[in-house]
Amino acid sequence: MPIAVPQAALAVQAPVSVSVLMPVYNAADHLEDAVRSILTQTLTDLELVIVDDGSTDESPAILARLQAEDARIRVLRQPNGGIVSALNLGLSHCTGVCIARMDADDIALPERLARQWAAFEADPSLVLCGTALKQFGDRHGMLRFPSSDAGCRALLMTWSCFAHPTVMMRRETLLLSGLRYEADYQHAEDYQLWSALAERGRLCNLPEPLLHYRVHERQISQARKASQEAVHLRVSSANLARVAVKLSTQELAPVLFARGNGPWRSLVSTLVAVGRCRRAPKGVLLPLVRRGLRVTARNALVRLTG
Repeated sequence: MPIAVPQAALAVQAPVSVSVLMPVYNAADHLEDAVRSILTQTLTDLELVIVDDGSTDESPAILARLQAEDARIRVLRQPNGGIVSALNLGLSHCTGVCIARMDADDIALPERLARQWAAFEADPSLVLCGTALKQFGDRHGMLRFPSSDAGCRALLMTWSCFAHPTVMMRRETLLLSGLRYEADYQHAEDYQLWSALAERGRLCNLPEPLLHYRVHERQISQARKASQEAVHLRVSSANLARVAVKLSTQELAPVLFARGNGPWRSLVSTLVAVGRCRRAPKGVLLPLVRRGLRVTARNALVRLTG
């Protein structure tokens, strides 16, 4: 005689809509505000996966208190291994249909996740979606990025078209492709991942600023610029090579960065790059020209003002 199994035992728990992935390292000053900005989202079908990367401040105590208050929080801990290791550990524990990134010192606006989730529901081919953002702290201003797939792809050739803590990714795409953050691209690991995801589906940015992004001197982008720029050049050179534009990292450096170089070198390098890009797909050339001219103008200003 067969044994009756309760229907509840037969039910397979559906994944949450969105897993929010937040790495934490010594972020006690701003951590609670960042976490609560996720817990108060209008989209409530979420889990918050937090990876404590060996914090030595009050972050673990804050996380323990918050986890006791809200069952949607899951805290993972590891010895300090850096952001790439923390992100990949978190990715392996996310269960949502989509994975949203969040940093431990930023503030997500209440509609952020709902707006991005709606974009994924409306477009099954969408694999990556960011938003505009407002800066606060040591710098104030608005940052906007291309909204269309074509615009994102054009900028992505030589520059990241997403702000990392604003992105949402389709988890299935990551699983099927085996994509992760790569340690070989540390300090520009996000730019490398976006470039790989772009080959697997559509990209977009929402034009509304749905994240308040804290600017401060402890950020990797401020503290390790030289290393970040070197890795960035590797990614952009590889991106251009995929569309038959062969520019080495040495040739690209004066176009994209070139701090301290004379303005003429920046300008000449930009013109050489433009010549190489003539046969590139439509849209690749303009972002490269804009960046090169911006670097040239900055170098000229430095020369004139001493």
